[in-house]
Amino acid sequence: MPKSPEAEGSPRLLTTTEIAAEHGVTRQTVHSHRKRGVFPKPVKGEGSTRPRFRADEVAAFFAANPPTPGKRTDLPAKQQGEPAMSGHLTTSLSREDQEASEQLHATANLIEARWPGEHPTLVRDLRNLVDTIEEEGAQDG
Repeated sequence: MPKSPEAEGSPRLLTTTEIAAEHGVTRQTVHSHRKRGVFPKPVKGEGSTRPRFRADEVAAFFAANPPTPGKRTDLPAKQQGEPAMSGHLTTSLSREDQEASEQLHATANLIEARWPGEHPTLVRDLRNLVDTIEEEGAQDG
């Protein structure tokens, strides 16, 4: 329920925070839709500088554009990372080293997929650590 009462019969008006709470999105999502010019226009009102939106227009917008959590689709497609564990050196690794190597490799792939291009140093360092574990395991074996 909005904090400020509306006149009887007037449309229900929502703030960005109320929209986010009612429709299960973040305020940033609402702002992004507004910036792209696809969100309903705010209603001019008295007494507040915060934009308010008609609840029926907002509901219609989200009915036509349901929130879709997950991978960003506005970024260019990136080539996937290295194939999972080549196995060329893993046979001589201890079970613990093999598991550590696989977990580090999976973590590097996850970071690369979840935050493409944002943490290249971390991904490189994880992959280098996998290489080090495999090389030391090959020397020990």
